Amino acid sequence: MSDVAHILVVDDDEAVRGIIAACAAKAGYRVDQAEDAAGLRAWLSHGGIDLILLDVTLPDGNGFALAREVRARGDIGIIMVTEKGAPDDRALGIEIGADDYLPKPVYPRELLARIKNVLERRAGPSPGSGGKLAFGPWLLDRAERTVSDRLGRGLDLTPAEFDLLAVLVNRAGRIQSRDQLMDALGSAETEAGPRSVDILISRLRKKLDDPDMIETCRGHGYRFTAKVTRGA
Repeated sequence: MSDVAHILVVDDDEAVRGIIAACAAKAGYRVDQAEDAAGLRAWLSHGGIDLILLDVTLPDGNGFALAREVRARGDIGIIMVTEKGAPDDRALGIEIGADDYLPKPVYPRELLARIKNVLERRAGPSPGSGGKLAFGPWLLDRAERTVSDRLGRGLDLTPAEFDLLAVLVNRAGRIQSRDQLMDALGSAETEAGPRSVDILISRLRKKLDDPDMIETCRGHGYRFTAKVTRGA
């Protein structure tokens, strides 16, 4: 990511798109706009996009499907910006790999806070907070935001899945309530409610291929049970 983040605003409503773009540009970001899925794909072909503010309803595509497409193309931040603000919609956004979910109407201060949060999270940990943690057959690299096995084969995790796993691994052996985990994850997961944590835990268990690694502590939350050591 360059010093000045490149943000793409995708919304078919010209007025809304212009307000969001102007707000982000005033904050110092490089901003471009697209009114539909075709425009989004055109910008993706050029590369260099750090974060997409993506409307769910577009004239030529569904935002959730487009978010999946963006996630498959590379490591680009995604904030869903939409009138659909129900918890189930937010949970779906998290499941497909969105970093945050912002319902309309959009308020500038909140928008900029969410943009800053997502960009900082995706930029990786601050100096001195990196390092690798080993558990079971896996190695978690906090600086590179990757999880791989002993042969170097990477585990395909969404940003939210990685963030949750990193929190659990870092707090191994300690029970973490859903509220604690939501606080650690950030605004998108917090707003989606406790159900989002349960969804992410279920997906992590399947991907780690060891359901016992994350223990359910009924009435209290979850605990990471695997032994964690500093990786090489």
